Amino acid sequence: MKVFLIIITLLFVAIVSNGQETRRLESIKGEWVISNDITPVQARENAINQAKVEALRKAGVPEYVAESNVLYKSENQMQLKEIFESLTTVDISGEISAFSVVKEEKRVNEFGNVLYEVWIDATVSIHKNTKDPGFNMEVKGVRESYLSPDKLTFEIKPWKDGFLTIFILSEKESGVIFPNKLERQEKLEGSVTYKFPKSKALDYEVTSENQVEVNYLLLLYTKQEIPFVADQTPENILRFIAKLILLKNV
Repeated sequence: MKVFLIIITLLFVAIVSNGQETRRLESIKGEWVISNDITPVQARENAINQAKVEALRKAGVPEYVAESNVLYKSENQMQLKEIFESLTTVDISGEISAFSVVKEEKRVNEFGNVLYEVWIDATVSIHKNTKDPGFNMEVKGVRESYLSPDKLTFEIKPWKDGFLTIFILSEKESGVIFPNKLERQEKLEGSVTYKFPKSKALDYEVTSENQVEVNYLLLLYTKQEIPFVADQTPENILRFIAKLILLKNV
């Protein structure tokens, strides 16, 4: 049985802040189709998210449009490959600092679909940032494929101090590899090489009951400690990542 492992590295706060500009926008519209798979409550939430994206676009933050796909795809449980292709193109330069829904209604469009429409007033903060090329890390020892069962070992060398969280995801299951009960979360020092697993009493195992399986090793590295406390489902992990991307710099 062969397991393919695709590594995805997410680096947050890889920027240097040079201040920000605030813009106020009014009556920004968002809409979403109510269907058999989408309830009115879900359609309303998605319409609000779409209105936020539109507010960011009108405020001059076009990068945000691509980032919004992460949230929509995680909510709709689309294929992990598509989700990670969206994750790897993230470049945050703005956020919605405040908003209020000023109007909402349902209507039928020309195709017979029921739409949930909302209008929001939003305050957009545009970050005037430059990237910090020094906030990065090197990863060594992760192979492209493993024969089940096998042990996963690798080395990480961060360029600057930060906090690491490691997830493993597949279409059927997911989990947090690090931190864990034997390896606590702690700040990693820049220019120091760390071997994983850090504990000699622990093995990271690669196993599969299928002939071929694709897994994603997700390395989240941040300058602040941001613990993941929800149930370790693929949906919760993707929502966690999406909120970091969509709501704030971390």
